[in-house]
Amino acid sequence: MSHSDSPILPPPLILQSEITMKKSKMKYKSNRLTGTAVLRDKFVPKHLNAINLAPVATRWVLCNGSFNADGSPNDMEPVIAKMAENFIPRVPCMCGETPEPIHGSYYYSPSPVHRVPPDFQFALRDNAHYYFNQADLDETTSIQEYSSTFRGALRSENEERMRMYEKYSLLKWPLRRLDARKAVIHIKGICDARPSLQVADIVLLRPIQPLVALMPNRWGTMEAQQYTIEIESRILHIIRGKRDKADRIIISWALNLEERDALKDHSFVREYSIRFFPSSATIDRCLTALNWLENLAVQQDTLGDVLFPVTAPIVKPLTAEQRQVFRGVPTSANYSSQIDISDIGKPLNQLQSSFVRMVRARTQDPNRSDKTRPPMILTGPAGTGKTKTLIYAIADVLGLLHHGQPNQQHQKNTNRVLVCCPSHAASDVLTRRLSGLLKRSEIFRMFDASRPSSTVPGYILPFTCQVPGLDTFTLPPPSVWTGLRAIICTCMDAHLLFRAQITNRAIRAKQQCFRTFLLSESNPLGLSFGQVTVNADPFFTHLFVDEAAQATEPEILCPISCVVDPHLGGRKVEICLIGDPRQLSPRVFASNVSDNLGRSFMERLLRRPVTCMGGGEESLLGPAVQHDSLLDNAGSLDDLIRYYAQVDGQEQLTIFLTENYRGHPSFLMMPSSFFYFDRLRSAKVPDPPNLAFWVDRLRKVEALTSPVADSIETPGTGVTSPMSDMFAQIHRQTTWPMHFRGVKGSDSSIALENFSGTDSWQNIVEAGVTVEIISTLIKNGVE
Repeated sequence: MSHSDSPILPPPLILQSEITMKKSKMKYKSNRLTGTAVLRDKFVPKHLNAINLAPVATRWVLCNGSFNADGSPNDMEPVIAKMAENFIPRVPCMCGETPEPIHGSYYYSPSPVHRVPPDFQFALRDNAHYYFNQADLDETTSIQEYSSTFRGALRSENEERMRMYEKYSLLKWPLRRLDARKAVIHIKGICDARPSLQVADIVLLRPIQPLVALMPNRWGTMEAQQYTIEIESRILHIIRGKRDKADRIIISWALNLEERDALKDHSFVREYSIRFFPSSATIDRCLTALNWLENLAVQQDTLGDVLFPVTAPIVKPLTAEQRQVFRGVPTSANYSSQIDISDIGKPLNQLQSSFVRMVRARTQDPNRSDKTRPPMILTGPAGTGKTKTLIYAIADVLGLLHHGQPNQQHQKNTNRVLVCCPSHAASDVLTRRLSGLLKRSEIFRMFDASRPSSTVPGYILPFTCQVPGLDTFTLPPPSVWTGLRAIICTCMDAHLLFRAQITNRAIRAKQQCFRTFLLSESNPLGLSFGQVTVNADPFFTHLFVDEAAQATEPEILCPISCVVDPHLGGRKVEICLIGDPRQLSPRVFASNVSDNLGRSFMERLLRRPVTCMGGGEESLLGPAVQHDSLLDNAGSLDDLIRYYAQVDGQEQLTIFLTENYRGHPSFLMMPSSFFYFDRLRSAKVPDPPNLAFWVDRLRKVEALTSPVADSIETPGTGVTSPMSDMFAQIHRQTTWPMHFRGVKGSDSSIALENFSGTDSWQNIVEAGVTVEIISTLIKNGVE
């Protein structure tokens, strides 16, 4: 059993099953004791599990569809429909025969969503794992094969999540009502479950004791009859318990008067069999993006160079003046040099400046061909300044920096960026950094209505839009969007833009339809408007995806579906991916999706050979490893990391940052050698007095280290020698501010040892040694 698969099993469940456990324990075969089922199969009798398979007389759906964090019906759907209808005034379509769908019936209503019907009994049946045909994504250029592969992978991943959620089931569990709309379930350690429960997940509850109702019998008299029900609820909020308190799951519980009376019984406290079922929102949105991709491919293969790049784009070189990247001097009145939360006042190094120039070159040489250019990629280890470079590039795109001439770009600049991240935390970081450059009215941090506002940092709330008088997120009215310059959200929440038809494709088509109506001689207004021009720039001119290496490819398609427009002759969006495939990868749980869902879009692009327009060499993130050690791979950084970077900023796709701003060279040695081909360098010059201070303190700590043995045996000789002789033969870097301490500890599962319900693991010996080292440093003058 892996660390992340530790079971969720609160103590009360064990106590309640203690009597029947002895009778049923021997009935379970060892092959059932796998994964998270270890404790569940030992302590939960089979006849109690069978209650979830029995047919029910009726089903109560307490929250059908979407909802708000307070349990009230979600008003986002009406807002989405209103935005699609009113973002651009609706007029009769007079465009005639066009390659686009009929404007009035398609773009003025919300985009359709692919819905996956729930199968609540799936995890209770003996289902074999789903196998599907997987295309070689490193070789294929077929959008049909690409889409089919990810459809199968999404299904396999969803089924695995259903199986894992079933391990969180609770039997004979109490429920406490909070108010007229909500109830709470107390479970220890559920916040540490993997996969994590999410807001909007489904909760299925079956009362252990049958309900009783007075019903007429065949003689016409009333008699008490028992019947069973299943209640379908939704998770509204998950709150971690403090110290040894249980975690709380807030669920929707909007019962009507008749339902409340049916559940009441003063003779006992009602208990439930509780099951959890993953929400289909994630897979629905990913499948909707794949539907969009397939429909787009029917008309025109405009995404070929985005998904399967084979050649580099040709970009007009920047002039000598345009190539200058000055130290940040923002033109925005909102910028404060004294409190520079954007980091824009700090200079860029050579590689960081190269990325800004790459983005600038594409911005100043707009692409009006029939295909969207391949994404630009900024990669590098932690601490190399990727986020700072990204903020610099966004500021440059929006015309917020001086370019060496009297700056009037901010007034003329009409660029608008969509910034997405896989997580809310990363999106909040970018919102805060950009707030130092843009006005509050120019930034919109978008949330789905299901997200509780209590989970959003207070400094982010001013950049959101909430329903007046309610604790609910929504979309701003159409009049606000024209003044926005940066829209920030997660990759999944970008689906809201797609649904509301706030996409480059829909807005351009509706603008063109509106212009045709005004210029038509038979328009109902009977007026002549002469020349009516439409802005040739897309609504979103740039898409930036930060932490892109942590997102699955279908996740990335959600924001891409908002910015790609196949219209011939129109300016195409520029796409930038920022991240590091050597760090965290997409989190998946199915074992057969590691080569598709488990590998990010960014990593696949970096490993895909791309031919230089002038006949250059192929480049990869890293060659196929034929050895057990990465150190055996020969090659320079140019061969291993980047695609290519020619002179004058032409034909660039990837910049790999190598200067690290967070570590001493001794700290960078190991990750640089094992993961980055020994190319990392420390950007900071060590301060000799400060370095000597740390080295001296750490050597004092090492002096307190007790040897684990008095002697050591030389391998293969049987000869022992004193420890002092061994240390004398070892070359020690005494000038490094590092201390290695060998500890003979052992990992132990909290869940297995004390049934606390958490899946965490602990090493008490290592924790004690860590406290000892910190205490010693403090005693020696380290503050």
